[in-house]
Amino acid sequence: MQKRQGSISASTRAGRVMIWSHVGFLLIGVVNTMLGPLLPLLSARWALDDSQAGSLFLAQPVGAILGSMLSGSLIKRFGFTLPLTCGFGVMSISTACLGLGAWGVGVASIFGSGLALGLTIPTINLLISEINPQRRAAALNILNLVWGIGAVAGPVLLSTLSRASGLTGALLFLAVSAVMIAILLARCPAMASQAAPADEAALPPSLARLWHGTYPLLAGALVFVDIGTESATGGWIASYVQRLAPSSYFSWALAPSLFWAGLLVGRAAAPLILQHLHETKMVLAGMFVTLGGLLIILLNAEPAPVLIGAGLTGLGLAPIFPTTVALFTQRFGAESPHATSVLFILAGLGAAVFPWIVGLASSRFSELRIGLVVPLIGALVMIPLQLATMSVMASDEGQKVARNFNRDDDEET
Repeated sequence: MQKRQGSISASTRAGRVMIWSHVGFLLIGVVNTMLGPLLPLLSARWALDDSQAGSLFLAQPVGAILGSMLSGSLIKRFGFTLPLTCGFGVMSISTACLGLGAWGVGVASIFGSGLALGLTIPTINLLISEINPQRRAAALNILNLVWGIGAVAGPVLLSTLSRASGLTGALLFLAVSAVMIAILLARCPAMASQAAPADEAALPPSLARLWHGTYPLLAGALVFVDIGTESATGGWIASYVQRLAPSSYFSWALAPSLFWAGLLVGRAAAPLILQHLHETKMVLAGMFVTLGGLLIILLNAEPAPVLIGAGLTGLGLAPIFPTTVALFTQRFGAESPHATSVLFILAGLGAAVFPWIVGLASSRFSELRIGLVVPLIGALVMIPLQLATMSVMASDEGQKVARNFNRDDDEET
């Protein structure tokens, strides 16, 4: 009876962690994607051209890379509570300061929000993966579905709150929400039990050893290109539609919401699709949908088809990142926190480089449409990367089966 009660208590604590982690990821979705919808307003406020506006996209991923570098070590040494509490605390301060108006403070705030995202996103992904060892891919797609809800609601939420209380009031609302989530997560007792013993944390496995081999390199390249493509499309689509229809505020405010809505629908459908299709094939199919959506965006000059293309692009991108992370953590097992920190750093680099190149290309050719060829190239590159990854995984699985067969044969002999 006592053992059963302990099991129920542990299950209840894990449930609380799951709930507040998903609520936190909802807010992360809003903060992670708010720069795109705010870009036309910030560009007008600070009189930025596309090249200067593109540099804003560097500040957040640079902070995210630093946060991702810290998250793996913090998880191994202290468990999940500390990086999450610090991450949401930094998020609160950064979002509150973004509305103060000065360029320098704004850039520092965007960097701070990136630092917060780097601390929280990999930590929550690893936490949910660890709580759900038998269904990692489905659990992480659901988690990132919640992120998509935040991303879809973010532009509408910011627009509504800004009209009611100004941009500063809207950002203060996000700041207060981040503080509340930090407090709730810090009070979850199950979080502390995930920390590694001190002797294990002091001697982390060598990154060179973990990342030696074809599979992790392909996975890292895929994540770099995928998140770069996602960030470039989601970050610039509002500005692109604004230039197609300058008088239609509704269209360019709706564009990023439709893009993230595509991600939302795709991640909602992923657990159902996984019942009939292997993870790697689902990811490959998503890449072809992404390519089609970007072609629709670039080949049309009217807002309506561009909005459809934005939704399709988000739909195609939806399963790529969470499924790749799930397969990666499954492969590395107990060493996932250390190995995955590099994966999220590469994701941050992609988020920094791709939108920045879009801005440079747009300024160079005085045409944002040319800049958006960058994510199109990203979609094209992902397909051979995924095919190579599938080939390596199939080869590794074949070698594993052969080793097991030989071992069984030796035992019989």
